[in-house]
Amino acid sequence: MTRIPVPALDDVPTASKELLEWIMQTQPTGKVLNMQAQLAVAPAALAGYVALRRATEEHGTLDPKTRAAVLAMSGAALGVPYVERLTARIASSAGWQPDEIVRLTDGLASGDEKLDSLLGVMGDAGKNLGLVDDAAWERAAHNGWTPEQLAESFAFFSIAAYMAYFTNFAATELDVPSVLPTEA
Repeated sequence: MTRIPVPALDDVPTASKELLEWIMQTQPTGKVLNMQAQLAVAPAALAGYVALRRATEEHGTLDPKTRAAVLAMSGAALGVPYVERLTARIASSAGWQPDEIVRLTDGLASGDEKLDSLLGVMGDAGKNLGLVDDAAWERAAHNGWTPEQLAESFAFFSIAAYMAYFTNFAATELDVPSVLPTEA
């Protein structure tokens, strides 16, 4: 049972309404998810989430497919079903095929050594409270990932972490359709 009831959009505080409008305009589905509606009961909580998303959209330099891969790997590493499903859906929207998403989220090679080295860093971060093995970091740097790109990747990881901790905290009911055959 959810701890924070999902409010009707008309019932959220005024300060959250503009943020929810931005969410609806920027999401492929054009709708507000349960997690986002629950965040909206406290404008500060929703604003924190939106600030992370806006910052990555306005200042991000990674291509959409790489961003989605980082989110999917991060969601899987964090192990929260809501976030795993949501980040897999984002990866699908960015052009990843279901079998590729499964490989990404299972920590298997994507076939792109450079991307795999970045995902290794994000997998470590998710499984170890942000701690990354030196060898994984060095592998990513050797494959051409700059400190700026690694830091930006952490911003995407932080979105997944924000969602994971909040959906666990609020006991959010799953409302994200699966894109993976293993969850169908």
